[in-house]
Amino acid sequence: MIKVKLSDLMGIHKIKSFSALEKETNITRKTLTKLYDGEGKGIDYDTLNKLCVYFKCQPGDLLEHIPD
Repeated sequence: MIKVKLSDLMGIHKIKSFSALEKETNITRKTLTKLYDGEGKGIDYDTLNKLCVYFKCQPGDLLEHIPD
């Protein structure tokens, strides 16, 4: 299973709402919400890149593999 750690990164960077993140990254609230809640079916490379640039992180900081 792949876990998206968007909530962890938002907490570390003290981001309390999707509004700022949405404005800065041009990622829709719907996409951010699905990633945050772990309901997405996948992640687009462009979305992953935008989040990595915004948080100044690597993909491994945003995604975690959890063995089944």
